[in-house]
Amino acid sequence: MSFLLDLKKSFKRIFASEVIQNSKIRRSVLALGIFLSITLIMTIDFIPNAVKLEVGEVARQDIVAPITTTYVDKKKTQEMKQKAAEEVIKVWRTDPAISRKVQNDIRGFFNIIRKYQELEIPPNEISQISGDVSPLTFEEKVKMIQREVDFEISPEEIELALKQDPETLDNLEKYLKELILSYLDKGIQPSYLENIKTKIAMNIENTNYSTPIKGLLTTIADQVVQPNLVLDVEETRRRQEEAMAKVAPVERTIKQGEIIIRSGNVVTEEDIAILEALGLRRPQINFRTISGLIVIIFILMAVTIYYLYQYHPKLFKDENSLLLLGLLSILILIIAKLFTLFRLSNTGYLVPIAAVSILISILLDSMIAIVFTTVLSFLIVIITGGDASVGAVLLVSGITGVFSVSEVSQRSDLVRAGFFVSGAAALTIFAYSLTQPLNWVEVLKFTSWGIINGILAAIMTNGLLPYLENVFGITSAVKLLELANPNQPLLKKLLMEAPGTYHHSILVGNLVEAAADKVGADSLLARVGAYYHDIGKIKRPYFFSDNQFGGENPHDKLSPGLSTLIIKSHVKDGVEMAKKYKLPKPIIDIIQQHHGTNLISFFYQEALKDEKYENVNEDEFRYEGPKPQTREAALIMLADITEAAVRSKGFNRSNHNRIEGLVRELIRKKLEEGQLDECDLTLKDLDKIATSFTKVLTGIYHYRIEYPENIAREMKGVQVVNGDSHK
Repeated sequence: MSFLLDLKKSFKRIFASEVIQNSKIRRSVLALGIFLSITLIMTIDFIPNAVKLEVGEVARQDIVAPITTTYVDKKKTQEMKQKAAEEVIKVWRTDPAISRKVQNDIRGFFNIIRKYQELEIPPNEISQISGDVSPLTFEEKVKMIQREVDFEISPEEIELALKQDPETLDNLEKYLKELILSYLDKGIQPSYLENIKTKIAMNIENTNYSTPIKGLLTTIADQVVQPNLVLDVEETRRRQEEAMAKVAPVERTIKQGEIIIRSGNVVTEEDIAILEALGLRRPQINFRTISGLIVIIFILMAVTIYYLYQYHPKLFKDENSLLLLGLLSILILIIAKLFTLFRLSNTGYLVPIAAVSILISILLDSMIAIVFTTVLSFLIVIITGGDASVGAVLLVSGITGVFSVSEVSQRSDLVRAGFFVSGAAALTIFAYSLTQPLNWVEVLKFTSWGIINGILAAIMTNGLLPYLENVFGITSAVKLLELANPNQPLLKKLLMEAPGTYHHSILVGNLVEAAADKVGADSLLARVGAYYHDIGKIKRPYFFSDNQFGGENPHDKLSPGLSTLIIKSHVKDGVEMAKKYKLPKPIIDIIQQHHGTNLISFFYQEALKDEKYENVNEDEFRYEGPKPQTREAALIMLADITEAAVRSKGFNRSNHNRIEGLVRELIRKKLEEGQLDECDLTLKDLDKIATSFTKVLTGIYHYRIEYPENIAREMKGVQVVNGDSHK
């Protein structure tokens, strides 16, 4: 409470400065302060602190996501793109030069064989031995062929080839070319070369050639066959790039309050990527997000202010009430921010917004409470990073709180309101949970949060309401109901020390309560104000006729002037006593205004008759005022004089017409005297007041029949039986 008082004093000092004298400027300054406070609460998470961690380091504390964000997982996205590229079928093109080379290699081998079959004298190797020329031996031919052939072939296979007749060689060459070309025409990839060689060997094996010939053909085929499909690098790369472009970025959502790195864990590359996405590695103010939030807050505040201006102009001009609304809004947003530190999902379920709704409803107005509940629910959803279910729970619980205190009569009703809020919040959470893929344990957990929400709202409301009433000088219905309790110390004191005044006050309370409903006044405030309007008489009770009970009148021994001072002093004494007992300001105002500037006519007339008074100043015999400023104060003034006048007349017969005439005459006089000039009662209201007063007073001072003697004696404690009396 001291904090609230200090805060209010600070605002008063600011508003009391010469610079801020205009009420519009003061309200603008107040609105700006509230706007900046809410903006700071909403945007503080978007000004991150640097997290100095590197891959391989050990985290010394838990690193928690300050906001909810979605980022692209670059590593995972790249893996997916690489996978897509690998799945692309490579583009191959046929190289005709390979086919020509293979045919040339086959043809070249058989041509070399044919050449050495026909050659008897080696070229350039003529032996001059004794002048004779020696022919090449078979072994020499084999060696020379082996040197000329471009691939490896055994001497035995060369010998086999040399021994074949020309027709056989032609057939072998033709067969081998056709066989290998059949595979080359289909295309041979480098990776399938060995497989193709195996197939060629199997084809040769299935021929009718002799085993040695099959071996010769297999060796030649194995040596000359080559892959003729060449990878089209550019086209393949183009297709891979197309496939990679079609891969959607892999997004990952980090929830606000989620633990990114746990204390004691080794930091990984993925952890660093998340820190980068949250802006925690190189802290940068997220101006874009902050700008958006500022605009949202501005719009919501503008709509709310316009609503107050349009539909509640009196409250809009009351800086005290505006400050209360602002502080309650800031308080619940701070609580919402603190709940986010618990690192729980859907923390918005726990925010007791109903407490603010109930407080605004009790202290100010229920419609204002509903409007603020709606606006604050939206802001809390943003703070907690919640979804539509959080907003629904906040809205339902807040509005339930408003409805549950529509007929509050005591502080224990606030506890009942908390139960209503718990039930509404829990039911809403349960309904939403059923629409989500949650197990029953989670459903029950979230539902229990709704119950906790209502309990927190009840605790917060009961705890804050008395302080807010005292600090902001707002008198709630709950406070008034407490003051109306006969066990209040001041009322008990009034009953014991000034019983006549006490009963007079009760009657005045009945009168004003009945009339207040007719003229749109606060009936509860009027009734309670009536109970306390004459408490100043406690100081000198026997100087007032209410409490003299037929005894000696002390005014008989006093001068009219002194008696007037004593009579007038009960207003001042009442104000001092009300302040001592810390009665609300509206009650104090009623005590001060209930006599207005009325003339104390009895003592004024006495002074006029008294020869001691040469010049009688009428103002000295008037109450100091001020005149009634509110309907409630005016009602109490009229009821006060009316009840006293009717009682003094001692009506005991058919009184309705006489009472009505007296009531209307008294009201007319106060109107003519100008005592009602400063309140907003109309002539129509005065007529309703007169009718209501007459009805109540007629019921009090009604005609009473005389009881028969036997009933009268029975009422006195004497029983009559068969004409005999018995005690």
